Amino acid sequence: MNKPLVHTVHYRGKREQPLNNVFIHAPTIIWVDQGFKKLWWHEQNLEFNRANWILVPAGQYLTFVNTPEQKLFHSRAMALNLPPPKDWLEPEKAIEPNNFPQIATTPQLEYCFELVSEMGNKGLSYQTQKQLLLGFYAELREMGALTKLFPNNQQMVRDKLANYLSSAPGDDHRIEVAASHLAMSRASLARKLTAEGSSFREVLAEIRMNHAIYLLQQDFSQMETALACGYQSEARFSQRFKQQFGITPHQYKGTL
Repeated sequence: MNKPLVHTVHYRGKREQPLNNVFIHAPTIIWVDQGFKKLWWHEQNLEFNRANWILVPAGQYLTFVNTPEQKLFHSRAMALNLPPPKDWLEPEKAIEPNNFPQIATTPQLEYCFELVSEMGNKGLSYQTQKQLLLGFYAELREMGALTKLFPNNQQMVRDKLANYLSSAPGDDHRIEVAASHLAMSRASLARKLTAEGSSFREVLAEIRMNHAIYLLQQDFSQMETALACGYQSEARFSQRFKQQFGITPHQYKGTL
C-alpha cells in the first residue's frame, strides 16, 4: 500500500506553547490559521500568522512559541512525502542562514493547500492525488518557493530512515529491518548515520517525540501516549520528552 502523499496535522492551544528542537522529518508547510507562531531561525526571530507560511525542508529542527489570539491557537502542518521532478529543482546547495523559510500566501496557493490537504479523504486514486500534488508544486515553483522545501536533489539517509519510521512510531523497530527496507546492511546504515552525525536510536526517539505531541493533541493521557510511543515507563517517557522539547508532557497538556 502506498504511503499517503501528504499528511496534515492540526495543532491547537489555549496558552503559549514553547517547544524546542522539533524535528521536521519531511518537507513541511505550516499554516497558522489563528494566533501567531514565533520562530527562531538561524539566530533570527520570525513571526508567522495567517498571511504567511513556513516552508521547512526535511532534516531541520524548529524552536518556536505558539501564541494564541482570543484564547485560541490553531495551525496546520502538511508533510510532503513525494519529491517534485528533479529538473524542477536547483543543483544541490547549502541552506543559507538568510534564506528565510517563509512565503506570503496567495488565493492560488491557499486553494492548492486546501485541495491537497483534503484529497486523501475523497477516495481519489493514487495517480490522481499525485497529479494534484504536482500541480501544487508547480504553483510553488511559479512563486520561486519550491526550493525552500526541496533545497537539493539528495535526501539524507537520516531523512529516509525517519520517513520510514514515521509510518508506525510506536512499533518495536529494529535497525536490521529498517536497513533492509532501505536496501542496505545494518553496518552500512549505522555507518552512514554516524557520518551524518546521527544514529538509529536518536532518529527513532525524535520520531516518537513528534508522535507524542500529536497524541497529546488528540487528548491521549500521558501514560497512553508513552505506551503508544514504545515506552513502558511513564517517567522515562516524560524525561525524554522534556529533553527534546524543553517542557514536560504535563506542561504541554496544560496549554491545550
